[in-house]
Amino acid sequence: MALIELNGESLGYDRAGAGEKLLLIHSLGTAAWMWREQIRRWSSSFDVIAVDARGHGRSSRRGGFTVRNVASDLAAVLEAFGRTPARVVAISMGGPIAAHLTDIAPHLVSRLVIADSFATQGEAGATRAAAIASTISNGSMDAYARAYAADTLVEDDPTHVAELVASIAGMEPAAYVEAAQSVFTADVVELYKAVKVPTQVVVGSRDNRTPPRLSQEIVQLIPGATYAEIEGARHLANLDRPAAFHAAVDPFLLG
Repeated sequence: MALIELNGESLGYDRAGAGEKLLLIHSLGTAAWMWREQIRRWSSSFDVIAVDARGHGRSSRRGGFTVRNVASDLAAVLEAFGRTPARVVAISMGGPIAAHLTDIAPHLVSRLVIADSFATQGEAGATRAAAIASTISNGSMDAYARAYAADTLVEDDPTHVAELVASIAGMEPAAYVEAAQSVFTADVVELYKAVKVPTQVVVGSRDNRTPPRLSQEIVQLIPGATYAEIEGARHLANLDRPAAFHAAVDPFLLG
């Protein structure tokens, strides 16, 4: 198990390959494991780094979770691993985290892919965070995780259901609720407007958690950003439809 001590936290990570750095930022409730197929595929071209965010997977949560301090952790990882720019692929909560990373350390980001994410959810985000806190406090992480997976992944491929359920159910309830509050109330509109690196935005055509209109809003904010929908995918497009995800992302990422 690979761990690195930074910013007062023990951060778990997976790393493979060589060359230019490629940083992968996972979704709420998952961890580096969700990028397994992408690490295998992209490590032939890049030095791929996937870090577990605070309170997720193997990582500690001593200083609490905010999208800003997770971005600071990722900047510290890139500094520790050579201080050279990285291409960044971020999914779901990874979008706001990546926006903060480009603000904190613009010299460490050379290209950006944002999948199934948002710039702001307004009042709906706060309402969603409160609903999650209530559901978890009145039930169990396992029950919440099973309902989440059923409503998040495609119905015709059960491959990742058990892994997603185990990942969420294994989190401390307080850690999940704290992360959800920070993520869903995040507003990175102004940070996206300031992004100056080539950016591609992709989204599952059936994403019901961060629907395509939210990704289209990101495209309007980031100068020169391009856009693609991944047919048939729901919220976690890299798990739902990996072949279509790579067809949409690889030409841009490898460019």
